[in-house]
Amino acid sequence: MASSKESSTSTDSLAKEASAVLARLKSELDQPNDDWKISVLETIAIWPLANEDIAGERLDYLIGGEAFNWRLLAQRLLSECGAEIDHEIWWDWISEPVLFAGFEEPEFMRAVGVDKFRAHLSYFYGVTVEQALVAAVEEEATHRRVAAGRQLSDHSLEIVYETLYGNTREQLWGFFKLEIGVQPAREGWRHRDEHSLADEDAFVYWLFKLRMERSDPAKIASDTRKGLAKLERMRQSDIQRKKLVQSDKIQQRIRKRPKRSKNT
Repeated sequence: MASSKESSTSTDSLAKEASAVLARLKSELDQPNDDWKISVLETIAIWPLANEDIAGERLDYLIGGEAFNWRLLAQRLLSECGAEIDHEIWWDWISEPVLFAGFEEPEFMRAVGVDKFRAHLSYFYGVTVEQALVAAVEEEATHRRVAAGRQLSDHSLEIVYETLYGNTREQLWGFFKLEIGVQPAREGWRHRDEHSLADEDAFVYWLFKLRMERSDPAKIASDTRKGLAKLERMRQSDIQRKKLVQSDKIQQRIRKRPKRSKNT
């Protein structure tokens, strides 16, 4: 077992390595070109830290040593190094829920490396698609209750967790805390009030693995298709929203143009 001194030395070494990686990326992005996305992905490939504490917030890039959130790391890198790239442009890139960041699968895998590519797939299906599946089942439950003329409530949505995972969300959080070691919420506080984004992602990934254990292959495939379909509907809705926003901006610019004089 490594001593605390050895552990501290290793942590310091990784932190120095991360600083050097950041400096190199910043130098590349100070003069951005069409390959800036590849530069970010290649930096992700050699990034040495599985998690960080930034401004009091814990960032877990790798959940359970299995599921890698490249978007979270890309956001951290571009927030520090991407000053020369329009914030809206890089934010749109990392926030779009597509599987390979807009690249073909082989190109994305080459950029981030095989290990992080596989871990990315674990995160995509285990967190992103799982969240979409929960949203899809919530949507179905809502439609059924509305069609039946029944009132919606937080309790009614617990049916979603019972349907997918066999227990209420509160019970599942309790099991998760026992297994993973998440600190319990203070008395009188709702669970989600105490949870960080890292906790939520870890919880969703835990739910995904639980569903894999409890479901037969046909049910797993059906639920995966449902989650992917919901994710695509969300993506299309976001594309439509952005088109409407862009159209509004164009109309505003047109209205602000000074009117030409008839004598001109």
